[in-house]
Amino acid sequence: MTGMDLVGTFVRERWLSPPSSHQRRHQLRLQRFLSTDLPKAPFYRGWAGRPLPALPIVDKATVLADFAAFNSRGITLERALEVAERAERSRDFTPTIDGVVVGLSSGTSGRRGVFLIGPEEQPRWAGTLLAQLIAPESLRLLRTRGLRISLFLRANSTLYESLGSARVRFRYHDLTLPLERHLAAVADADVVVGPASVLVALTELCPGLRPTQVIAAAETLEPDDARRIEAAWGRRVEQIYQATEGLLGVSCPEGRVHLNESFCHIEPEWLDERRFTPIVTDFARTTQFVVRYRLDDVLLAAEGPCGCGRPGRSVEAILGRSDDVLDLGGTPVYPDALRHAIALADPGDYRIEQHGEQWRVALRGGSMPAIHRELRVLAARLGAPAPEIVAMPWPREDVAAKRRRVRRVR
Repeated sequence: MTGMDLVGTFVRERWLSPPSSHQRRHQLRLQRFLSTDLPKAPFYRGWAGRPLPALPIVDKATVLADFAAFNSRGITLERALEVAERAERSRDFTPTIDGVVVGLSSGTSGRRGVFLIGPEEQPRWAGTLLAQLIAPESLRLLRTRGLRISLFLRANSTLYESLGSARVRFRYHDLTLPLERHLAAVADADVVVGPASVLVALTELCPGLRPTQVIAAAETLEPDDARRIEAAWGRRVEQIYQATEGLLGVSCPEGRVHLNESFCHIEPEWLDERRFTPIVTDFARTTQFVVRYRLDDVLLAAEGPCGCGRPGRSVEAILGRSDDVLDLGGTPVYPDALRHAIALADPGDYRIEQHGEQWRVALRGGSMPAIHRELRVLAARLGAPAPEIVAMPWPREDVAAKRRRVRRVR
């Protein structure tokens, strides 16, 4: 990856892509990808020249079953897993496969996904991310003394390290280590990036921190966490929506998350009037192909154009995974409705797991009778039977794993 490639992408995305040409550029890039790049993956050679709606919808299981057919380098799943798992065990994330970055998803929804990013794709990813996310105040620091960015991540990657320069200094903070080990290094950070639960913990450990930007990634950002972080550090919490499947969205000053239509085509699979599951085609990735890939995320569509002026589709919230949607007698209970009901009971922290017809609840603070009351009210409003609610001990959670307050176990 060259610095000029990164800078070129940054400039184009930040200043040279007028909103009026958004749709035209999107369609041109998509059509060029379908005609030129798609045949490079063995799985899609028979589909060359076909329009996007004619291509099959795939998911994680489909891709992992024939991994080499979905990438242009012939990299097998076994080889990718060997490199990624060795990095996880050693905590040395520098090895690649002939320059291709290999990484693992967190596996919160079952089997862990594997991603590949080629060296030619890294500057596009980096430049797009920085262009869409760096706020004017951070940009001023970038131009003067340089920008210090602290990344709290389960795993490091050369994808992040390659962004480093004299002007942008990245510090990786390993979430498998106690947070207290990182306090000295984060004390002068300008930008702090991490899961929402980690950011909340840091506000308690570093109440005097005054970053220019605070960015939540990897976990669902819930309203109570956002309020706590903003109250402690005086900064609105921004979001990155990123998955194994790529950079999918970045928040704007209005608080919406704008989907990354510079390089992705998103087909919504509607669950109701506003909630949808995204089917993603990333037309910038030509090492590992992401074409009509159905995610298991649930997004809440925003209504009307965004006040920030950015074109394209935006979402009000990333609600969680499809298995965060609970069930009451065949009626879906979406995470946003459930979290709102729970908030009315003022529960402190909580975990809810659905096991069959039974909802198991663990609390840290709050009142179980109040939880019962609000969940019965929610069920009545949905026209569904009230759940059977039982108390459970606080579940054991891996410190480096994504926090999931709500999940359907079976």
